[in-house]
Amino acid sequence: MQLIRIRTDDELMWYKNMWDDILANEGNDNPFIEFAWFYNWWQTMGRRERVELYAVENDGQIIAFFPFTIRLRLGIRIYAFAGENSANYSGLVAQKESMLSATTFIFDQLIKKHKHLLFSFHGLLESKVSTKILEQYFVERQLPPSIFRVVTPYIDFHDIDFHIHFHQCSKKHDMNYRERMLRNVGSLIKITPSQDELSEMFKILDRRWTKRLDTGAYRKGKKRDFLERLMLLKGESLQVKVDALVFENQWIAFTYGVCCRGRYVTYALAYEPMFQIFGASRLVNQENIKRAFSENYHLFDMGSGYERYKLDWRSNIDFTRQMLVSSGTRQAKILAFMYTLKAQLKEYVTKNQRFAKWSRDTLEQLRYLVKYGKVKDWLEYGQLFVEKFIRFKQVNIYELSPSESVPPQRPVGNLFEKMSTQEAMQLNQEEIITLLYKGYTVYKDSFAKTIQPAFALHTSKLYVDTLQIIETLPEQTYFLSYDVYKNIDIITAFFQKIKPTQTLWVTANFWQWRKRKRLMKLGYKPISRMKHFKCARFQRTHVEKNTESGGDVHSVH
Repeated sequence: MQLIRIRTDDELMWYKNMWDDILANEGNDNPFIEFAWFYNWWQTMGRRERVELYAVENDGQIIAFFPFTIRLRLGIRIYAFAGENSANYSGLVAQKESMLSATTFIFDQLIKKHKHLLFSFHGLLESKVSTKILEQYFVERQLPPSIFRVVTPYIDFHDIDFHIHFHQCSKKHDMNYRERMLRNVGSLIKITPSQDELSEMFKILDRRWTKRLDTGAYRKGKKRDFLERLMLLKGESLQVKVDALVFENQWIAFTYGVCCRGRYVTYALAYEPMFQIFGASRLVNQENIKRAFSENYHLFDMGSGYERYKLDWRSNIDFTRQMLVSSGTRQAKILAFMYTLKAQLKEYVTKNQRFAKWSRDTLEQLRYLVKYGKVKDWLEYGQLFVEKFIRFKQVNIYELSPSESVPPQRPVGNLFEKMSTQEAMQLNQEEIITLLYKGYTVYKDSFAKTIQPAFALHTSKLYVDTLQIIETLPEQTYFLSYDVYKNIDIITAFFQKIKPTQTLWVTANFWQWRKRKRLMKLGYKPISRMKHFKCARFQRTHVEKNTESGGDVHSVH
């Protein structure tokens, strides 16, 4: 056998057909070891990396390729598979019958040439032969690897009755209800965007990760260039598919999938944060699964991780390994021990979803506040933090019947009008989108220079969000929300104009004494008082009714 060093991406092009033929003959379905993936990575993101790419030749024929990146830490050479930080999976590019001999040859050469070595390999699928070959080699050389694994759920369309499986999973997540609610407030379509429309994908990534300080790699710089180059691939075994959910002519979610010989891998998925309540990410994922089945993919890979939706949709699971192996020197063993501790911590965080959620939400929020937070942001965060341990909330419900209203002191005309869904989306406020999801009709100020939400009305439900209470409204009754107490008299007069025979309910909390005083002057009468107290793990909600009118049952969530 002979070892050939390939030093530039231009030189690599001479070996393209050999690389492609090896993987085609083996029926490879891992897109992240395809020539097109590695070549484009090297040209964009790999320029600053120290790449060592070897080809193994046997009897005048190339039988394997080994792309590595090298880092130096404390005088120790750390070998990793090239581009593994940008890929879901890694592996060996070799003919199956020659894989063990080629692996033995190249790793023996590396260990012989360098004294202090650490091999740190990520993204090794346990179901792949190359993973077993690597482990076998290190065990035979008495260099036992430290192995860490993370679950990798997938759907094998050949092992299930797809229509039954799809129906069960959709029902579990109430996806039909969420989609129906979204269609009730606007038009929803799924598109396969053209190249000119792909900038919308990166806009969503910008908004999705605004408050994440370490997740900008997808949306800018070399990583963005890399993703865009992959979209242009034609005639390769590796193909990129981008699908988007478009609501009222605006992207609200997308998936970026990498496909190879019947395997679809979800590489990136993002959604507009204000549409989280509609389950936009799960909707686009569900549509993607349907498309993959209709296009005769045999496997839908959701990527590694313990996210609940992945485990719910999966028909089977694989595991993705991280493998750490050091040479026998003391220095290499110490560095391997440090890397092992780091890998153990990462494995714990990945498996412990509560800790992962805390790290992803709370820790990132604190980091964002430290870097960008204003006084108002810190006060809001402090209030929420204190309320996790102790809080007291009181909400009064007031009723205004048609016979008890006080005539307005001035005409209201057409001060307010219904806000369209498109106008609500322009505000980019999650609170307004949530009102639409709950079934409110949102009204705006007709004469404001910019779109200004004024109040919202609900025809069937009373939502006391601060207490997480939902109550069914009596007939001929509306619930007023998102109101500004300074304008409550004008809002009330406008309601009496458009709904002269209807009753109006409105809430006021413990601290809104000015609003309560104003409501009484306008003829509102208190009909119910809701109190909630929490101290540590003890909490209690109490409801007092002042009159016989009111809803029937409170639902506490």
